[in-house]
Amino acid sequence: MKFEQACQSLNAYFAQHPVFRILLPLGVPLLLVCAVLQILGSFIALGGLVNAVTYIGCFLALILVVSACNFRMAALGLALITADYLISLLRSIISYHSMNWGALLNLLLFGWLAIQAYRKSQTMS
Repeated sequence: MKFEQACQSLNAYFAQHPVFRILLPLGVPLLLVCAVLQILGSFIALGGLVNAVTYIGCFLALILVVSACNFRMAALGLALITADYLISLLRSIISYHSMNWGALLNLLLFGWLAIQAYRKSQTMS
């Protein structure tokens, strides 16, 4: 089964539920807003609740965007998430003179996923 078919099946599943039916067209703006708020939260203390909501919102919106087979926006969202972990890694190295291994692992993982989503968007065009 191709990945696109799995995405289309997921999109059809989301279209059956009333809450996800409302959120499907809002996937891209929700992803971008949540990812930008995550990056902003690296510089300004937004509070634990806002950080948690934007973190969960990023992944929910990412699933919605991928289910619509919009891999270019998924790559952009994943790149913004990667930038957030890059900022966290650089901040720990510069400020605390220590390596944040969790941020490094997340940076590598989400960076790889962003590259794969971008490559997938190039093959879809």
